[in-house]
Amino acid sequence: MADSNTRGGFHDLIARERELGLGFICWNLAKTLAIAGGMLMIGIVVMTVISVLGRYLFNAPIPGDYEITELATGVAVFAFFPYCYMKNANIVVEFFTGSMNLRWKRVLDTIHHFIFAMVAGLVSWRLYIGGMNKLEDGETTLFLGIPIWIGYFSALPGAILLTVVCIWGFCLHLRAIYR
Repeated sequence: MADSNTRGGFHDLIARERELGLGFICWNLAKTLAIAGGMLMIGIVVMTVISVLGRYLFNAPIPGDYEITELATGVAVFAFFPYCYMKNANIVVEFFTGSMNLRWKRVLDTIHHFIFAMVAGLVSWRLYIGGMNKLEDGETTLFLGIPIWIGYFSALPGAILLTVVCIWGFCLHLRAIYR
């Protein structure tokens, strides 16, 4: 991962902007969502350990444990995305851009953040559409009968927040080109 010096100080810019207005709101929401995602992952681990122990010691695993794991992991992953973005913790490969001047790096980063925002918006939209389809179809998990739409709509807040923070980041990067 690149440091702030090689990426034109964007890490510092994002860190400063997290303290103001929309950045402050998004930062606090992202932290809260990441903590909730972490707690969900811990719950998955505890449930898995209990299920494995139950299976081997008492021949009684938790029924449908993999269904719960599958749904909860998807939700947790989406809960981490906005925090990762706001910490500027995405992987950056600088093989071609390492020797570019700062202005061109900023332009490329701005394009990258625009594309990231569009993809995040597309994922959010498709999660919503998929959730609505699953709600209408009434599809459930095989053993526990958990409605599938719950997973879609539970992941949606993380995807929407990712879209918002990506648009916010794009605007920051666009502004940085002209400074």
